[in-house]
Amino acid sequence: MRYRIENIPALVATALLAFSSASHAETDRPNIVYLLVDNWGWGDIGLQGSTVPTPEIDAFAAEGMRFLNFNIENQCTPTRSAIHTGRLPIRSGTQKVAAPGEPDGLAPWEYTIAELLSDAGYRTALFGKWHIGAQVGRHPTDQGYDEWWGINEGSNAAAYTATPEFDPEVATVPHFWEGRKGAPSYETDLYDVSGKTTFDRNITDRAVSYIEHRVGDEKPFFLYVGFTQFHPPWVIHPEFEDVSDAGIYSDIKHEVDHNIGRILDALDASGATKDTVVILTGDNGPGTLPQGVGYATGEVGGSTGPWRGGLSTGFEGGLRTPAMIRWPDRVPAGAVSNEIVSVLDMYPTLANLVGEADRIPSDRPIDGIDQSAFFLGEQATSNREHVVTFVGDDVFAVKWRDLKVHFFTTESTFSEIKQHTFPQVYNIKEDPAEQFELWGNEGFSHAWVMTPVTRILSDLAASMVEYPNIKPGEDFGGYE
Repeated sequence: MRYRIENIPALVATALLAFSSASHAETDRPNIVYLLVDNWGWGDIGLQGSTVPTPEIDAFAAEGMRFLNFNIENQCTPTRSAIHTGRLPIRSGTQKVAAPGEPDGLAPWEYTIAELLSDAGYRTALFGKWHIGAQVGRHPTDQGYDEWWGINEGSNAAAYTATPEFDPEVATVPHFWEGRKGAPSYETDLYDVSGKTTFDRNITDRAVSYIEHRVGDEKPFFLYVGFTQFHPPWVIHPEFEDVSDAGIYSDIKHEVDHNIGRILDALDASGATKDTVVILTGDNGPGTLPQGVGYATGEVGGSTGPWRGGLSTGFEGGLRTPAMIRWPDRVPAGAVSNEIVSVLDMYPTLANLVGEADRIPSDRPIDGIDQSAFFLGEQATSNREHVVTFVGDDVFAVKWRDLKVHFFTTESTFSEIKQHTFPQVYNIKEDPAEQFELWGNEGFSHAWVMTPVTRILSDLAASMVEYPNIKPGEDFGGYE
């Protein structure tokens, strides 16, 4: 098994400046593994406050760079869209989780990171949750992946057939799917509560097998792993049942940590660790419920650490997840940063890390920013200082440096949305729980922050006039 640590060094700001490595332009193209955890709270790992140990994840973090201020989108579908396109999901018509029966999915016109890497000579595979295109023609093998196995829609679909009112005559029965490039994907086994119980184990088995069979090929590979833990329905593989003595959510932490460790072990055993970039993030914060509301089990879990809010909110608890990247001898080991990074940035950064930046489309806005110099320790700061948060079609918040401006707020996943007469402003560095509002409580002294925020939003609005947003479900033929 991999070496584990009990403690990680404190923030290593100087490591970014002192670290020296070969330029990525001077090295062979690395393999890439992207591990995406579903509904993952910022505080759900040992290094960030979890009382349930996560030794595999903690050890992995020490081998690369860990981001304390990594910003994802506010729901499952938007984040997956952002990873794959580097574009704000509202531009792609993927700004929210589509309800069953609604139009959904990336337009075939979008050029995904899988397509970019495939065109650059990479082998590509996806195992697990896709959730940016439910219909045949909008599956992973239609947008750059050589092969895939998993689910086309949300993790919660496993519970549909367990509801007493479910009628297969009017609603689609969820299934697992499989496909290879050049042919339509097809349904396999029933995706139900029983299927979800072993789903993440099967995802891991396939990922491990893929690594074992791909290492040594003349082509590098891109492997995208979409886990479904910690998303409801909360079920646990039998091997981890009651392992924590603290409830099913804590049991799931053990399962997630174990599965991630197995994939990392497979890279070690195959001798591919030094030649592989591994990225580990969540897709959004944990699902939270209004006070007095709970799931049928009576157990609600997920820690956002010091941050307020969760899934589908504009607060930091919904937008920050654990996040880390490892590329031995390239990304500085043991580095921890509070610099602002967005999930949008992964698209252009990966393209630059593998020397394929010329393949990034120039006929459309790319909202991601290249962070390769920052990740490689060639500079101490991120190239990003703001994040715009959409919830559905609305701009809920803009984070600029250490200040956060909210136009709409909601306290939890299913709470009422409030629109504010004057924006609410918080200093998220000094006030991570976003409790002390500055605009009203300090006599308008922070109204000045609207100058940079208005400029950000005005530039974005102008871009969306020049390049109109794609509507959900559209095929889209391109901009004239």
